[in-house]
Amino acid sequence: MCVPKSQGGMGFRDIHCFNLAMLAKQAWRLLENPDSLCATILRAKYFPDGDLLNAKLKKGSSFTWQSIMAGVNTLKHGYIWRVGNGQKIDIWEDAWIPNCANRKVITPKGQLLLSKVSDLIDPSSNRWDEDLIRQTLWPVDLQRVLAIPLPQFDMLDFVAWSHTKSG
Repeated sequence: MCVPKSQGGMGFRDIHCFNLAMLAKQAWRLLENPDSLCATILRAKYFPDGDLLNAKLKKGSSFTWQSIMAGVNTLKHGYIWRVGNGQKIDIWEDAWIPNCANRKVITPKGQLLLSKVSDLIDPSSNRWDEDLIRQTLWPVDLQRVLAIPLPQFDMLDFVAWSHTKSG
């Protein structure tokens, strides 16, 4: 499989990386098609809360689930949440800040009670609550958050790939 195509092989450079990429693709399918039969069965057994990205590997898990979790861990290196209504995104833990190395806020949480991105959105105008964000986040995070466009209509948050199609 690692033999160059010109010599009759498949041309893969690194089988381990290729395998992780294919497992990440399966994890992506579970995220994109949560109502599929496969996703429904795996969700019932391994992540009943529906949160695949924060699912834990349980003792005695099947080899299939262990492999998918390896794909999820690979996927975590490049996914980003796109903000819709902000109800699914954790301000402090999730990757949702574009143009930032780890895609997370750098402001420490401290004793703040705010937890979801929806807490930073003014529900009456569907715009960022700038005063609250100024009081809560450091200036660098403030600029990055205010640069994120909010949808004009009610839209759910969704996971996207933060890199180019080629990686």
